[in-house]
Amino acid sequence: MTSLTIEDFNRCVEDIVNISDKLMDGWKLQQNEGLENGKYIVKKEQKVLPLEQEGSTNFLLIFEYHVAFNISYGVPVLCFNVWKQDGSILTIEQFWKANKKFKDSNMHDTLTQMDHPVLRRPFLTLHPCRTHEIMEPFLERSKNPVVSWLSVVGPFVHLNLTEEYVKICSS
Repeated sequence: MTSLTIEDFNRCVEDIVNISDKLMDGWKLQQNEGLENGKYIVKKEQKVLPLEQEGSTNFLLIFEYHVAFNISYGVPVLCFNVWKQDGSILTIEQFWKANKKFKDSNMHDTLTQMDHPVLRRPFLTLHPCRTHEIMEPFLERSKNPVVSWLSVVGPFVHLNLTEEYVKICSS
């Protein structure tokens, strides 16, 4: 079984930041020097989504995405938090209601709140337990399996990569 090493992950996220810098897309590399898995990338975006609990009005939300390496699972993990315009954070239940891409039966298995692997603070997180299954086909075929994985899972949480990122997977 092929797996993604921490060195591979670091190379992949550095590639993402290099492309982002050229596109001015907002991904930034962060590093906590004291941890083996201390490199991660961050991107903030504003999006307008309907919030059912607030009526039928659309709300401006601020998403902060983090892609870090989870040592326990040996895979990248997509963590994020979402804030309303008034600065209040969206709860996991509010996010589920605003996001029709999750089915009720698998919400807790797919999206959970857990500690960020580097920052050790609660974030909404696409649960890493099935990430290896999603990534496995990309590990041997993609030049950047993190981009390939993000292009599959990102849309579930309103994170979409432009074509320029996907091009690096096969070039």
